Amino acid sequence: LYLNLLDWGSSNVLAIALGNTVYLWDASNSSTLELATIDDDNGPVTSVSWAPDGRHIAIGLNNSKVQLRYSASNRQLRTLRGCHRPRVGSMVWNSHILTTGGMDGMIVNNDVRN
Repeated sequence: LYLNLLDWGSSNVLAIALGNTVYLWDASNSSTLELATIDDDNGPVTSVSWAPDGRHIAIGLNNSKVQLRYSASNRQLRTLRGCHRPRVGSMVWNSHILTTGGMDGMIVNNDVRN
């Protein structure tokens, strides 16, 4: 079992996934915010990764999907589907490219520009 459930963003905010919920802890004021709770059909959360801008976050799910969210408004921007068969265990950003690794052994580069 391989999961990445913590990621420290460039805005000094720590994303933490616990079960089906992603929380944000702001180190500048010690506040905690619930960013997203995933339904049981899609969860649990298996990985989180901040984009370099510190405003966008990717949430990898047990059902092989990845949700892209804008953290300031808690708005879901889109869902990446079909990248992997089982869960998404690892993610990393390089500018607008989100690279995902799944338990299927595949590594996929996703261009997330609109």
